[in-house]
Amino acid sequence: MEYEALDMKILELINRGQNTFGAMKTLLKIKNEELEKTLDILDQTKLVTTGTKTGLLGQKKIIINITEAGTKKNNEYIEMLTKKWEEMIDLAIAGERDTLDQMIIDHPFLVNTMVFFGVTDLPTLSRLNLRFLLEGKHLCYECKKELTRFSQKFSVSDVRKFNFKLPRGMTTRDDLCADCFNKLPPAPMSG
Repeated sequence: MEYEALDMKILELINRGQNTFGAMKTLLKIKNEELEKTLDILDQTKLVTTGTKTGLLGQKKIIINITEAGTKKNNEYIEMLTKKWEEMIDLAIAGERDTLDQMIIDHPFLVNTMVFFGVTDLPTLSRLNLRFLLEGKHLCYECKKELTRFSQKFSVSDVRKFNFKLPRGMTTRDDLCADCFNKLPPAPMSG
């Protein structure tokens, strides 16, 4: 059976110890019906088990625990996300921005899911200038400021034309804002 990202997120929360209905609902910001339906699917496929526990004031609480099969499925999903992340890094290093954009169009919540599962984090996305994958915005290569439709943008050809030093790792798909462009040092003299 193929599971959706939400199913796997719920499984990961249970794996992290967030095993009450209220905790999951709060952390994932989803409706009761959707959470119940997903938990029912996970219970039927034997990835989780449910039990009851007495609360502090004597009320009964439903506790959800992950099974061995659930842990295995969760680890497989994290491995798959890690492989996808490594593929995305390779594409970014190779300057294949079109392929990355297409990957995000095909799977719009892929990077959000990777951040949720701890495969990557926001500082890493920023350092690698891949934050656009998460936000869907065009950002300055240096300062990560959003480049809107009317922003002044400078490309690799502009940097070369004015004989400035090209920032390390900048590709033809990247742009600089006016502030970062003005701060660029002159290119070293060759010869």
